[in-house]
Amino acid sequence: MNEEEFLLLKSIALSLERIADSLEKNAHNEVDDKVDVAVESSDDTNENENMDYGCSVKEIDVNILIDKLQEKNITVKTYVDSITENTSLDNVAYFMGNRYNDIRKVYETIKRHLNKPNGFHLDLKNATQSEISASCQLCTTLYDIAFLSEYKYDKSPRYFIHATPNKIPIAINFLTGHWLEIFIRKTIQDSLKSLPATIEYTYLINPQIILPNGNDFELDVVFLINGEIYWVEGKTGNYQHYINKYSHVANMLNLDKNHSFLVLTDVINPNTTYILSKTFDMTIIPVEEFEEEIKYVFHENLIP
Repeated sequence: MNEEEFLLLKSIALSLERIADSLEKNAHNEVDDKVDVAVESSDDTNENENMDYGCSVKEIDVNILIDKLQEKNITVKTYVDSITENTSLDNVAYFMGNRYNDIRKVYETIKRHLNKPNGFHLDLKNATQSEISASCQLCTTLYDIAFLSEYKYDKSPRYFIHATPNKIPIAINFLTGHWLEIFIRKTIQDSLKSLPATIEYTYLINPQIILPNGNDFELDVVFLINGEIYWVEGKTGNYQHYINKYSHVANMLNLDKNHSFLVLTDVINPNTTYILSKTFDMTIIPVEEFEEEIKYVFHENLIP
């Protein structure tokens, strides 16, 4: 990491701390609290749940997971070490995942303009109050952490967002899809902390692997929880090109639908994910339903 990236990460961390400590009002009808408030203090909630249930959650050596994959003839070449993983963006990603339907329009607009020289003007006159509030929350936070270089919101009667994405590597990586991987990882960790059970887990983020057939492949998020492997992929677009391949990899890993998941952002019709899950050998689910689904699966699989 060069000095410029280090200073940017430090700035992001300080900005997020400031957001968590302040309850400023944003735009439109005084309903735009900061993102960390909207996230509902998930870490504190989980700590209280842990005390109530008396459960134990322990992170174990990642090599146990690597060995477990090797038993399935899966070789791990490289991966992101959880010790060095940047967790300063966890709450932003968590907010985006849980409020995705509300931020969809502004997020897709930001994403489209990452490769364009100019900013954008987004009309929210026909948006719901929830969509306006969440969109302004997201933009305010992205601006505070320098992922937007410009941001302004015009209140009633205009209801316009004006913004320019900051075209720096860390922002581009986060906004083009890494936020979804962070959301998946954090949601799984928080869900484990809420279980009334003794849990041992470890995980890999973006491991580069060699499949049993010799092909190279990259997994998004893979957990080992109480000796069982759980694999989750996330797609922010074009899932149609990948879904069959993911289904084959789930079979290679010998993972059933309670252990392999594909989380999608661009499926609006709930019948679509139902049909996809029936057709392919994975559980395919909209991003906003992932937390409820994974908690149900863990409750069924991990509680004695």
